[in-house]
Amino acid sequence: MPNALKLESLERLGWRFGLETIQALLSELGHPELSLRVVHVAGSNGKGSTCAFVASFLRQCGYKTGLYTSPHLCDIRERFRVNGAWISQGDFRRHSRRVLEASLRIRRKIGHLPTHFEALTAIAFCWFKEQRVDWLVLEVGLGGRLDATNVVPSPAVCLITPIGLEHQNILGKTLGKIAWEKAGILKPGCLAATVQPHAQAARVIDQAATEKGALLWREGRDFTYRKVPGGFEWEGPGLHHRFKLPGIAEYQVPNASLALAGIQCLRALGVNAGPGVIQESLLRMRWPGRVEEVSRKPLVLLDGAHNPEAAKVLAASLKNRYPKRHWIVLSGFLSDKDYRAVARILAPLAALTIVTEPRSDRAEDGTRVFRAWEEAGTNGLLVRDWKKALGISLAKLKKSPGLALLITGSLYLVGDCRKELVGLEGLGQI
Repeated sequence: MPNALKLESLERLGWRFGLETIQALLSELGHPELSLRVVHVAGSNGKGSTCAFVASFLRQCGYKTGLYTSPHLCDIRERFRVNGAWISQGDFRRHSRRVLEASLRIRRKIGHLPTHFEALTAIAFCWFKEQRVDWLVLEVGLGGRLDATNVVPSPAVCLITPIGLEHQNILGKTLGKIAWEKAGILKPGCLAATVQPHAQAARVIDQAATEKGALLWREGRDFTYRKVPGGFEWEGPGLHHRFKLPGIAEYQVPNASLALAGIQCLRALGVNAGPGVIQESLLRMRWPGRVEEVSRKPLVLLDGAHNPEAAKVLAASLKNRYPKRHWIVLSGFLSDKDYRAVARILAPLAALTIVTEPRSDRAEDGTRVFRAWEEAGTNGLLVRDWKKALGISLAKLKKSPGLALLITGSLYLVGDCRKELVGLEGLGQI
């Protein structure tokens, strides 16, 4: 291809909000998105986990199930899965070339290239169409209303996970404004479900569903769940059952419950997931980088808690699962995250903090993050190189057998550390 365009070069373009570019790109590619049955998932926290639960449920029902998530932990191909298996290197290169060639053509028409995420989303639609998946579980990248994934005209089900304060410079300063952006994925006549602990966000999503003619199930009104020892009890239309959650962090219960509501919505379209199928799916479900133990002796935990709501859930989970543990906390953040609030929430658990910088152009300066941990009352070190920071963390852990290591903050950091600690083996399956 003359003047070959590299996929990585599109990262420099950053984010662009609006659907015009992705629509032009997909038109050039023959609109692959129109042939797919989609479960679309937006929200602030738990989107990826909720998607993984839905995909696991559908797969256990016997459907060929696609899953598109972001960001990735260790390898970009993680974002594209069919029945748990990543896209192959050959398929990824082939579809990348096709999308990049189309990108050059639309630049001549509209005057600019698509962003990196827009190109990846186009790759996803092309590959999943080629794979002839029965269902595609699709995670929103950022926001909802103007996100590149929101080109699907009629998703079968839309799910909205809990709303928190995030990306306020882009999505709005209040929970209500952010919820309105997330509810932008709702379409006329679609089925939908949400779990919302904040009344303001719940009201906005209710209003958006009414205005768009979406049939919304809201937790606490249309379905309920409650945590029980070792699992959770779920009750809603067509199902009342107690499920076990072995090996899955307790904080995943709301995500599993929302995914289960989505599956129950799909009964109207012929999906019949009985209690046995759901329980087997929960037994098989794995989602790396979320309260994940990568070592037990010594204890090393990974969790990509990059905003205050996620940090609160992480802190509660740590206190519940490891009540007597004190932690070395290795953290790094991207510049658009509220790392000061995260530091205040996690500081009471930290015996020592080690601050580093994720391997990303959007990484926050380590000095600012280090100052935030100091202001939160912790003792710590600043080591800008993430690999050196990991080595120092492990060395200190070895000298202090009473401590455990928590690696948190940016998923870029969590993913790099995970690759260093456990390699890529086993990451190709959910």
